[in-house]
Amino acid sequence: MTINSIALGVCALWAVAIAVMDLHTYRITNFSLILGLLLVWPALRLIEEKFQFSLGVFAFMVIAALAGLASLIGMGDVKLLLFLAPWLHYDNLRNPIFLLIALSWLQLTAELVLKRSFPQRIAFAPAILAAAALNMAT
Repeated sequence: MTINSIALGVCALWAVAIAVMDLHTYRITNFSLILGLLLVWPALRLIEEKFQFSLGVFAFMVIAALAGLASLIGMGDVKLLLFLAPWLHYDNLRNPIFLLIALSWLQLTAELVLKRSFPQRIAFAPAILAAAALNMAT
């Protein structure tokens, strides 16, 4: 086992825990994001992901915050997007955005079929984390 595989394992374990928690409770706790700050950010540095803060990152963060304030997405999802924003590769966003939309629609359709009513809430964390993983992998 190498350091890179351990770092990727930490990132994957944290992402799965966040996704499962959001699917069950529709909440992303501050504790889980602080834990991610202490474990995931150093792991991302170990696998040589580049932390960047530019005008594009700032614009993405502002758009995410405004979407949360307008109640388009939950504040837990906003915090998760703000957590991931400095690590995303903004030159390659097309495929991750398509994955985010497809997974969100798939979850909406599955809940609509299973519960036979339009869901009041949707857990976006699994789609956000899958899209972020695809973005960082390409």
